Amino acid sequence: MGLRLFYFRHSLCSSCEVEIAILAGTQKRILIVDDDPDIRQVLSDRMSSWGYAVETANDGREALEALSRGEFDGMLLDMRMPEIDGTEVLRRAHESNPALSVVVVTATSVKESAAQAVAGGACAYLLKPFDAAQLKQTAEQCFGPAV
Repeated sequence: MGLRLFYFRHSLCSSCEVEIAILAGTQKRILIVDDDPDIRQVLSDRMSSWGYAVETANDGREALEALSRGEFDGMLLDMRMPEIDGTEVLRRAHESNPALSVVVVTATSVKESAAQAVAGGACAYLLKPFDAAQLKQTAEQCFGPAV
């Protein structure tokens, strides 16, 4: 997504009219999927503070519903969730949108599945616990700047 040019007309007086052009960036839309509400909130707060437009999903089912409703520039995806796990969400997401950039977020105990997710099309993975600098660097590499 790039920059968009908007024009507004405003009547300043009865005999004049001014056209104002505003260059406004469109925010990158990121879907955050994690069944842990605390992690979901931290990820949402961080990504929002860096200028990304964020939507969250509690589990794989909600993630697939959100993906079917809207267009996203990227997704932060937990691998271990009840019902529909991250591997299945990744597979289905890439079936419908192969260009979607996905960053897998997982615990160190399942490092192998993170590597499998990257082999399955994820852009990168973050091992829990990670710090804000790692998250920001990975987000910018995979999703690009927020605007």
